[in-house]
Amino acid sequence: MAHTPPLYRHRRGLARLLDRYRRAAAAALTALAAISAVLVLRPPPEPSTDVLVAARDLDATAHLAEGDLTVRSLPDRSVPDGALAAEEPPTGLAPNAPLRRGEVLTDARLSDPPARPYGPGLVAVPVRVADPGAVGLLSPGSRVDVLAASGHDGSGGPPSRAGPAVEVVGNRPVLAVPSEGDGGGERGALILIAATPEEARALAGHAAGSRLSVTICG
Repeated sequence: MAHTPPLYRHRRGLARLLDRYRRAAAAALTALAAISAVLVLRPPPEPSTDVLVAARDLDATAHLAEGDLTVRSLPDRSVPDGALAAEEPPTGLAPNAPLRRGEVLTDARLSDPPARPYGPGLVAVPVRVADPGAVGLLSPGSRVDVLAASGHDGSGGPPSRAGPAVEVVGNRPVLAVPSEGDGGGERGALILIAATPEEARALAGHAAGSRLSVTICG
């Protein structure tokens, strides 16, 4: 009786094994090819940006706090102009209109007090300076002392009796020098300065019965 060589027997066994699992192997290869095609044809992930959105419905009556905002990732093409970065939450500012939950926060939706860059708690105060020539020397960023001299004459002109002026506020930044078409003369000229609320009240009190002037600091 002839014996089958071992190598031949191994080849026949391998052939029978491949024949048995041929369909399963073909299906697996087909699936692998399909997955590879999808991976090749699928576009890469779209770039995105983290932005701040309202965590709940917000009104315009209070300053923003940490719990009012949350972070959401949006595709770059969907991020509106002026969207605030998630790294710099604008706590302490107030929205200038109500915000719906999920609405992206932009710089146009915030009220930024003009005195805020100069320190917390400061307000913008208009001051009517008697000498428009002195105001012409000022520009935003100038720092001034505001002085008050009492004793107006009946027409609202200069004091009838000379007296020492008192300093109402000192070393305050000028925020703006508004242009007034009918300003000047005895009415003076207007400037906008940053001051504390207490200083604002003091300026209002002196404006009623005193002649206000400025000295330029620095």
